[in-house]
Amino acid sequence: MCKFLFFWVVLVSSSFALTLEQVRAELKTNTITSDSVEMGIKTTVSSSLVPSSQSVMVYLVRKSTSKVFAEIKMPISNQRIIINGNKMKTIDLNTREFQIIPYNGEILKAMSYANFNPLDSGEWAEPKFVSENLYSIKGDKGTLFYNSKKKRIEKMESEESDKSVLTEFTYDAENNLKTMSVYVSTQGVETKILAEILKLRHSRDFPDKLFEF
Repeated sequence: MCKFLFFWVVLVSSSFALTLEQVRAELKTNTITSDSVEMGIKTTVSSSLVPSSQSVMVYLVRKSTSKVFAEIKMPISNQRIIINGNKMKTIDLNTREFQIIPYNGEILKAMSYANFNPLDSGEWAEPKFVSENLYSIKGDKGTLFYNSKKKRIEKMESEESDKSVLTEFTYDAENNLKTMSVYVSTQGVETKILAEILKLRHSRDFPDKLFEF
C-alpha cells in the first residue's frame, strides 16, 4: 500500500512538471521570429497626472537582421526609418526632408516592438505549478504566469519598494497576441500603457525594393 501511494505521488507530481526550456521552446514555436516580421502597433499612454491620453502608431518590418522599415507617427512628428546593411535613411514625413547616415546597430534597440517575450533575456527560475494549467516563473524582472495548455504568457507582475507593475496579455481565437496592457503604480501615480497589435504576420511578402535607397 505504501509503495502504491509513493508511486501515485510521483506520478501526479511528474504530470505537473514543466521546465524553463520547455516554456521557451513552446513560446518560440508559437511566435513569428523577430527578424522576419511585419507588424502594426498602436500604443496609448494614459496617466492620472495628465488629462488626456497620448498615442503612438508604429509600423515595423524586419527582413533579416540587416533590413528594417519603420514608420513612427506621433502627435508632434511623423518619421520613416529605412535600414539596409550599414546605412540608414531617415525621412520626416511632414516635410519630406531626409538624410542618409551610417548605421551602427544602436538606433532601433529601443524599438523592441517585435519582442513580447520576457524570457528572451534576464535570469529566470524553473516554473512552479500554481493551479490547473497555470505556472509561475520568477526572474529578475518579476514573476510571469504561463498557461501550459494554451502555451502563452497570461500576465507578469513586479513589485519594488514604491512601485508595482502589472502586465496583462490578451489573445485572439487563434492564440495570436492582441493586446499588452501595462499598469504602473508609483507614489500614488497610476499609469496605463496599452499596446494594441493591429497587424502581425511574416514579412515574406513585403517588397524588397522598399529597402533600397
